[in-house]
Amino acid sequence: MAQVMTVLGPVDAADLGRTLVHEHIVITWPGEELERTARWTRADVVARATDKLAELRDGGFRTFVDPCPIELGRDPELYAEVSQASGMHVVCATGFYTQHEGWGLPFYWRARDPEEIAEHYAAELTEGIAGTGGIRAGVIKAATGAEVSDAERRVLTGAALAQRATDVAIITHTEHSRYGDTQQDIFAEHGADLGRVLIGHQDEQTDVAPIRALAAQGTFVGIDRVGLEIIAPDERRADHVAALVHEGFTGQVCLSQDHICVTTAPRPAYWVPPEYRAAAAARRADIEWQTSDRPYTYITTGFAPMLTARGVTEADLETIFVDNPRRLLAGV
Repeated sequence: MAQVMTVLGPVDAADLGRTLVHEHIVITWPGEELERTARWTRADVVARATDKLAELRDGGFRTFVDPCPIELGRDPELYAEVSQASGMHVVCATGFYTQHEGWGLPFYWRARDPEEIAEHYAAELTEGIAGTGGIRAGVIKAATGAEVSDAERRVLTGAALAQRATDVAIITHTEHSRYGDTQQDIFAEHGADLGRVLIGHQDEQTDVAPIRALAAQGTFVGIDRVGLEIIAPDERRADHVAALVHEGFTGQVCLSQDHICVTTAPRPAYWVPPEYRAAAAARRADIEWQTSDRPYTYITTGFAPMLTARGVTEADLETIFVDNPRRLLAGV
């Protein structure tokens, strides 16, 4: 039986169960550690995340994939604590983020060749993540920003090479749902198995056609920011999913929420012009509800009924939540 690597060790593919393919336990931003006050201790994060993942398990899910990039606060040892305490399988990632607006992809790694990047990824997948006592990544994260930089192309090429060497899934970030086709082209050019690739964050597409085009090339497509109506309306997400199902692409759709148990930064990570700060502060409670406070089970209690109202069946949902993640992660 094929296996998938979790932060607590390998798990048989048949035991993955219902899976969310793009969620987060904690996100931290470079520099926030310099803040003189902190809202969260490590113990607070573990307790909060344990409660949220236990609630998700009680809601029928078994596996939680956290494709946090290396440089956005990835903490495999914390994930292992949460996995042990909650009873959820947790899969973590190797891989860098975008070069978007100058942050994300670390300066040193922007200068590396694809082969060097692939070597680093493969080591984290097969030998273990340095400083963790041997915890191994189970997937590769890849990302592009508002434009696709030369460094991002090298990193995507490295992801393809690492996938060829290790036979794991690639899960991507796209900025504003753009350049999924570019990601596909780079992966294909360098020999990646497109059937083990999830092109993520296709929620902002206003038409289903670009998503259909990605699926037609053999990759999985992610409608994976469900509930984040600050980005796109769930009604439109439901329309897209239903259209893909009715057009025969059920086997390539993955759903998730890009939800975060804890965002530790005490202040916003993005520049907000002064004239918008009062409005942003007024919406903070709503934003935090959508991004971190609402239960992970919203995807079945709130979003799935929108799909069934559009003719998506329970069998379709079982394919989307169980079969597709298993094929993505394990290839079976």
